[in-house]
Amino acid sequence: MMRRALMIVGAAAILAGCSSGPEPLPTDEPWDLVWFSDSGGIGVADLWAQRITEDVGVEVVVHDYAVGGLGAGQVLAWIDDTPTALPVLRQEIADAEIVVVYGNPGDASDTLDVGLCLDVSQYHHAAPTASTEADFAPYRQILDSIYQVVFDLREDKQTIVRATDMYAPTISAWREFGVDTECTAAWETWSDSIRQVADAWGVPTVSLYDAYNGADHTADPRQAGVIGPDGAHPNDAGRALIVETLAAAGYEPVDR
Repeated sequence: MMRRALMIVGAAAILAGCSSGPEPLPTDEPWDLVWFSDSGGIGVADLWAQRITEDVGVEVVVHDYAVGGLGAGQVLAWIDDTPTALPVLRQEIADAEIVVVYGNPGDASDTLDVGLCLDVSQYHHAAPTASTEADFAPYRQILDSIYQVVFDLREDKQTIVRATDMYAPTISAWREFGVDTECTAAWETWSDSIRQVADAWGVPTVSLYDAYNGADHTADPRQAGVIGPDGAHPNDAGRALIVETLAAAGYEPVDR
């Protein structure tokens, strides 16, 4: 029997157990988890799989595609039915009960330079020049195409799909260099773009931005002790926070 897989593409949450939602996935066979992330999510998939086992009582097989700098365009290139596709990955998605799809906007458009907000050099730090909703339109189009491929591959099989956005690790540097207004606007527009597309597909968005930076996005995760010594990536406490945020979203399949 083909293994089902849990798909997670993003980040806000539908809690398990809602009577109006779809039936829970059976737990008599392992769940496959396909995980997409850039470096901010390295090491999280295995920890979350352990938490799923604790919460649901099912074995989880992890297919971890966390890659430094992973852009949404690269994710689409891997999964779309084109010469750039990875056939093994397409099959993993087709078989998955869980898939977490995330990709940053770095390869979506030449006008998007939100990545400058991660430049924390003490000698130079520039604010992004693009942070409007229109600037993120190519990114939203790529995300929309990713969802289309995911659901096509799943062929209406029950699937747990989530979207995640990304935490902002460098707020203290933004303030130091006087670019916090521009960078916060860019980060919020980025997060809003992820949520817009996910909502259109009925996919909950799990917000790491809210978890790390608070609902008003002014909290400094470095000061909170969830960022490692490099100043950008989660430490053990930070990865635990991501797992808790994912778990709080529950394990209800997307109702399509």
